[in-house]
Amino acid sequence: MRFSSSSEHLYEFKYRDRTSIISDILKIVTNSAGKGKRKTQIMQSANLNFDQVNKYLSFLISNGYIRIERSEMHRGPVYRATSKGLNFVKLLETENLRMI
Repeated sequence: MRFSSSSEHLYEFKYRDRTSIISDILKIVTNSAGKGKRKTQIMQSANLNFDQVNKYLSFLISNGYIRIERSEMHRGPVYRATSKGLNFVKLLETENLRMI
């Protein structure tokens, strides 16, 4: 009986690469029906800690994939994908389909 195959299978899903995390964040802020998402919501949905979410949001904002806005519905800022961010998600999804 070989136990390593199931543990190897689980190992594949333990860590995500940076592109996957960026894609997840962009999808989270895109799927918010135009309302945007707060940092805590992004952190929880993407399964990231505080330092990680700050690092990725900073990267995405500085590169024009996400913008910060004030919302009357929420206290504090909300994050929304820009058209550049939406195009990047589409590109990643197209690449993923090619790999199948």
